[in-house]
Amino acid sequence: MQTAQIGGPIGNLKDPVSGQDLPATVSGTFNYELANPNAGQMLPQAQAALVRATGMVVAAKIAANQVAIPTLAASLPHFYNEIATQSGVYHMGIHIHGMDLTVNVATAPPLPGAGIAPGAMPMNPMEATKAAFAQKAKDALDPSNYEVRARVDVGGFRIKASTDGGLDTDSLKEQVTEKAKSTVIWWAIGCVIIGIVLVGALGLGIYIWLEIKKTSSGSTSTDSSEATAATWDGTAPYSCGGNENVRIENVTATFAAGTAISAGGSCQLTLVNVNVTAPTALSAGANARVTVTGGSLTGTEHSVSALGASQVTMSGTRVTGPTQRLGAATITGP
Repeated sequence: MQTAQIGGPIGNLKDPVSGQDLPATVSGTFNYELANPNAGQMLPQAQAALVRATGMVVAAKIAANQVAIPTLAASLPHFYNEIATQSGVYHMGIHIHGMDLTVNVATAPPLPGAGIAPGAMPMNPMEATKAAFAQKAKDALDPSNYEVRARVDVGGFRIKASTDGGLDTDSLKEQVTEKAKSTVIWWAIGCVIIGIVLVGALGLGIYIWLEIKKTSSGSTSTDSSEATAATWDGTAPYSCGGNENVRIENVTATFAAGTAISAGGSCQLTLVNVNVTAPTALSAGANARVTVTGGSLTGTEHSVSALGASQVTMSGTRVTGPTQRLGAATITGP
């Protein structure tokens, strides 16, 4: 068992109370074992991947209201397994057996014009966040915030119901009276209607439950087939991860150290007429998919480094420098 350190910026985290983007960093150690002797050369890439994964996991948890910035220190250990999986270090031949991380978030400056009533004490960030979450949960669970109406035509009867007024029994009785021409017919129809009402009530209950669940979850769908243009100007290294789908065009960048472009997680990255010079021009890991069209990749250590189960496809690209492929990764072209 060996121990290594990680540290560095993980980007900005949005404070749900103030709505401000706060810079954050991570530092700490992790315990690991090497799957084979050659995996030791991947340790720097693994450390960088863990830093990136920490930022993506923490940002996702805050955005989903699963954790607040004031309670992040207590909740972070519960995210270690997800951070290790997101980083893709397992595909590099490095097995994580434990982590001890600390995320430091800059203090949010006071909002302009925010004042405190004389004699009143301001709520601390933890209390404010807790109150905001409690109110949101209360609103989501309050049935009075939802109104669902249903109208079902069964056997010639029009059954109406809503979450506010319930089952419209008056309308149903009028329809039964009009259709009943004799005592025998009345009782026969009564039995049928009772069955219809029970089935309709059950269906209405299931429908209302699904509508409330769908509204409360706030789920959204994303068309991952359309790439989003990235705002990268080449002045700093670029990285993507998670399920991002981004496209970079007509950028020229030169770096004296490190990796210029990194793709991890399940990122889909498209480079068009991008010219990069760095010790490692392009690095892909985990399940990333990178498509390069035109441009040039120049690396003194590696022009292209493909790890894990990543795929790098190049077409019409000038590649200068050795390439590296480990695990189930593939490099095609140029």
